[in-house]
Amino acid sequence: MCDMCNGMTREQVNAKTNRHIQEYGRSIVYVEADATSGSYGYTVGLSKVGHPEFLVRGMGPEDTMQMLNGFSESVLSRGEKFGQGHTANWKDGSLLFFSTVSGRLHLLIPAAYSRYAQRTRLLEISFVGEDVPYSVLAARKN
Repeated sequence: MCDMCNGMTREQVNAKTNRHIQEYGRSIVYVEADATSGSYGYTVGLSKVGHPEFLVRGMGPEDTMQMLNGFSESVLSRGEKFGQGHTANWKDGSLLFFSTVSGRLHLLIPAAYSRYAQRTRLLEISFVGEDVPYSVLAARKN
């Protein structure tokens, strides 16, 4: 469950996010599904180093944390850069596709946008074959 749902104040949540960014270079926000939308998670802190934040939808909290921590660690520790059209493999062999998201970032990833405003960029990580058709990859020019 979310920290504020568990009784933390907005100030306490912000302080916790600050600690995570200070210690790990990023924080992960997980938003549970409700009656109108599915679950999703996103990073906060990658904008600080000039990289887009990551977003993934529809996974449980453990897999969301594992995926977002893994990719953000690649950025922060190894200097990897991800962008529109990149692909990667997930632990079960599924192919992932990274796509740029623009528009209402202040609503989609408010914890990141409130810190970095116009500097905030976002990459959504989707599963090829489930979220993204294989034809998208076939149409790319290498």
